[in-house]
Amino acid sequence: MKYIFLSVLSLIGISLTAQNIINQNDTITLEIEEINIYSPKPSADKNMLYFPTANISKTTLQTPSFFTPADALQQKAGISLTRDGIWATSVNVRGLAKERILILADGERIQTATDIAAALSTIDLNSLERIEVIKGAASVLYGTGAMGGAINFVTEKPVYTPSLRTSGKVGTGFNTVNKLWTSHAKIQLTDNNWYIAANGSYRMAQNTQTPEGVLENSQFNDASFGVQGGMTYDESQELLVNFQHYQAWDVGMPGGSAFHESAKVRYRNVKRNLLSGEYIFYEPVAALKEFRIKAYTQNISRDVENYREDMKLNVLPSSKNTTSGGKITVNPDLMTPYRNLTVGVEGWVRNAETQRYKIKERSEDNYLVTAEQPVPNAKMIDIGAFAQYSWDILPGKLKMDAGLRLDDIAVRNDSAFDPVFQYTKINGERTDIGNIQRKLMFAAGNSNEFSYAAHIDLMYRFARNHKTALSLSNAYRAASLEERFKFIDLANSTTVQMGNPNLKPEKGLFANLNYTYSGERFDLKTDVFANYLFDLITEKRVNGVGRDTLKNVNIDNALFIGAEIEANYRFTNSLWAMANASYTRARDVNNDEPLPMIPPLKGMVELNYRYKNRFTASVSANWAARQSEVATGESPTNGHIILNAAIRSERIKLTPMYHLQLFAGADNILNTAYYNHLSTTRGIIKLEPGRNIYAKIQFGW
Repeated sequence: MKYIFLSVLSLIGISLTAQNIINQNDTITLEIEEINIYSPKPSADKNMLYFPTANISKTTLQTPSFFTPADALQQKAGISLTRDGIWATSVNVRGLAKERILILADGERIQTATDIAAALSTIDLNSLERIEVIKGAASVLYGTGAMGGAINFVTEKPVYTPSLRTSGKVGTGFNTVNKLWTSHAKIQLTDNNWYIAANGSYRMAQNTQTPEGVLENSQFNDASFGVQGGMTYDESQELLVNFQHYQAWDVGMPGGSAFHESAKVRYRNVKRNLLSGEYIFYEPVAALKEFRIKAYTQNISRDVENYREDMKLNVLPSSKNTTSGGKITVNPDLMTPYRNLTVGVEGWVRNAETQRYKIKERSEDNYLVTAEQPVPNAKMIDIGAFAQYSWDILPGKLKMDAGLRLDDIAVRNDSAFDPVFQYTKINGERTDIGNIQRKLMFAAGNSNEFSYAAHIDLMYRFARNHKTALSLSNAYRAASLEERFKFIDLANSTTVQMGNPNLKPEKGLFANLNYTYSGERFDLKTDVFANYLFDLITEKRVNGVGRDTLKNVNIDNALFIGAEIEANYRFTNSLWAMANASYTRARDVNNDEPLPMIPPLKGMVELNYRYKNRFTASVSANWAARQSEVATGESPTNGHIILNAAIRSERIKLTPMYHLQLFAGADNILNTAYYNHLSTTRGIIKLEPGRNIYAKIQFGW
């Protein structure tokens, strides 16, 4: 009954409106595969700055079998997958890990604990219109947290129709590698000045099969639902309201160095809720093109179970993170088509509450319970102001974009003790232990930081099909609450992780040089980048009494350099090929040592064939070279090539109103055993999934 109920519940769902994080002007047309404007009038709420970007279209998201958004993102140049499990995944962008990548759901911050938190996995892939990625410093757009980039998950949104219309879709699919069943549905009502839509999904997966056997404790279950609505008034005003709910349960984490080898660890429950509202005025007065005001609140809660059979010890960490904020954006009319200006203010506050119970079984019906606080109750408050300016110096030839952001960041935390309290439970009766010795882990405190970020681009089209762009940025990132205050003890007998309240903020200088060629049959895009970071926050091993401690510290200077290349060639209208490759090298400048968690040289090659208007088939190879330049404590990993195939039908008309669409394919066709360097480095997942054959069917009207 539980699964039937959840399956029905998943058919109710929602999609959210979005704030795009990628330009839609002519400077980056090549990077954008599929962008739609849904407002009654073209929106001015687009950043006017040029960034190295990636875009995952709905077509791309539908065809392959992705378990999480990170699986889809890793196929793009400069983006690499990091696993904390089959369900729990994150990404690394140009060598910068998730702590420096801001995750957004329709433009709203997703913020939670930074250690094995899987915030990126709390997105329903079936609800997405596209995924937008900024590769490089996006602090000038979003402030702290976006130092290494930003990923915006844009949910599919209805369009206004001339008259009342009902439309929708339902679908289901199956994967052999983990017996994953998935179902999803969407229904929407649209009219000329309003719409309401609902969508949802449900998934259930068993343990994943690898080429060398079953990966135990890799199962997961999740469901999502929600509602969104929009209304216009006199084509000059628009109201957008959105809600999202996501829940996962019994999600296995298959172990590694983060846990003791005998531990069985799982997410008992993960929840994310988002509620946002936005009101837009189009040309409210002669001097303004657009005025927007937006508010949101988003919370993420998670409950983890870490059980060690050998010690009869159960560790139960849990946390709740709530982020609420608002944003006002104004687009003045500069009375010229060659100059644009956007100014605004933004504020948000994140509240973190954590607890951890350790339950030690002494004998039958005799337990010792110890309560701890992994992170003290704390909050981070950010108030920022920003401006973006665009100037077509020589229209169609030379353009300059610039942006500036100022932020005031305040951090407040309570005291944290270890332990908080203890009690025994014998035959169901609780007895508190009064005279326990507490250690002060973190004292109550307040801190304030002022930050600024700046960005400037120069774009020059020196021939009809050729253009180049130079982007220079200054970025800033305040240490997260976990980096400052964490105390993580996952029942591992050898290592604990400690925060550092005295961490300096990270700062960095970012440079990217782009060249783009757009021809009749051939497209080429190349990027070369160099990022110099100051006071980079990382973990350093410190010897403790009987146990080692990984403590957050600052590295004085770190240099990241690399290059990316993407190419498309159209042999005919029915046959085309795509390829990309990326490389990143990063070092601690002072000690001349490699930095940890740096991906190897990697890329992909794909050949696509479209047969009339019937179907599109593709074969692809994802590859990675050997990574031998590793940090102390890391192990080199060998290279690999993984072959995949997919086929997608066009819409098959059943009646003038109803249609079907079919999807099928195979991942890792040769069942190759291979290692993801970043996951191996973390010690979470060693061997990647084996051969996976999948099929999907979708019915629409």
